[in-house]
Amino acid sequence: MLEYIPDHYKDQRQYIYAVDFFKRDEWALTLESLIELTIETDHYFSERFWEILADTAENMSMMNLSAYCRKQIVGNQQELKSNIPFGWTTEKVDEKHFKHHIVEKVKRQWTIDRHKKDNVESLLTKVDGIYLKMNGRTGTLYIIDKCRLTEVDVEIGVTSSLILFFEKTNYWMLPFRKILTVQEKQNIRTAISLWASDTNTAIQFDDYHV
Repeated sequence: MLEYIPDHYKDQRQYIYAVDFFKRDEWALTLESLIELTIETDHYFSERFWEILADTAENMSMMNLSAYCRKQIVGNQQELKSNIPFGWTTEKVDEKHFKHHIVEKVKRQWTIDRHKKDNVESLLTKVDGIYLKMNGRTGTLYIIDKCRLTEVDVEIGVTSSLILFFEKTNYWMLPFRKILTVQEKQNIRTAISLWASDTNTAIQFDDYHV
């Protein structure tokens, strides 16, 4: 369970308590701290999260806590009108807007699945360059340099230009994960701009410097 709580909560007091109690085999206190985490943050946790806590509470004959956990599942359905995937949480910003927090474990699996779909391994055998793979209105710009690969998430904007979410591109992804130097990131940005010019592709970096 602790492995499927998003990093957003790692500095929260109750999460830290839960980890400490877990290491000391204090199962009941671990369970109570996880419940307190949801109360402290006032965020929505997944139905699977609550099911696991409810089952755990029942196994320890903590029936009041089990009932509380199952009540949260009903509350999610009534208030959100949708299910929250395991490893996600939902934060209510206002009556119409919600923010999602997703555990890195889930994001890594998304990346693995996307790499398989885009046949990324074969890209590493190609000449250095930039390769665009689209899936509907979103996609990925893969940059190959000296048998290394990094990537930029892209999205088709309202003006049909490609919006590049470049700010979060901070690592070489393959053949192993390594942080990009400031110079490497600037070189990649320049290479993308040249690629866009050569291919007549309208682009917009997410920091709005074209």
